[in-house]
Amino acid sequence: MTMDAAEVRELIDEAHERELEKRRAESDHGDGHGPAAHSVKTSTAIYISVLAAALAIVSVAGSNAGKDMMASAVEASDDFAYFQAKTQRQISLRLAADELDLLSAGLPADAQARASQRAADYRGQADRMDSEGGKNGRTDLLSRAKAAEARRDHAAAQDPYFDFAEGMLQIAIVLASVFVITNFGFILWTSRLLAVAGLLMAADGFTLALPLPFL
Repeated sequence: MTMDAAEVRELIDEAHERELEKRRAESDHGDGHGPAAHSVKTSTAIYISVLAAALAIVSVAGSNAGKDMMASAVEASDDFAYFQAKTQRQISLRLAADELDLLSAGLPADAQARASQRAADYRGQADRMDSEGGKNGRTDLLSRAKAAEARRDHAAAQDPYFDFAEGMLQIAIVLASVFVITNFGFILWTSRLLAVAGLLMAADGFTLALPLPFL
């Protein structure tokens, strides 16, 4: 489940309230931990806030990658379908021109001339389909479809990196919040390791500089 900004804020507020209650209880019993403990808690709160900001960025990047993948897949499918339709029309025109040439062989000269003119018109229409004006020629359609496929594949390659990064950052935030309550150092270090791994995974998702074999 994705952790949104509101849930992160509630988690931080809850941890902060528990810490305040703990300090009040320790103050009542004369068992305060002094400025050093307060500094650790403050730095941890800042650390959690930074992780929350990073999580928001990664979440948006992952969402955008998913949207780009879907939009590019639809665009590639539409362009390829249009390209195939034009190809079939082009083949039909050329077959019709060839058929006219064959059928006109035994016709009178004037009929042969008309048939030859019609066949030439068909071949001209077929040739114009490759690079007709505007952006709907077969060459343009094929180029656009391949570009859309490249964007789709790029977004599909990015998406799992962002998913793993988001999960690691969420767990890091939860562990850091648990540290605020329990004050167990190994929990904070585990959170930091996961945070570093998540940030590296996110950076690799943006750049795809180091493809990972399991993604």
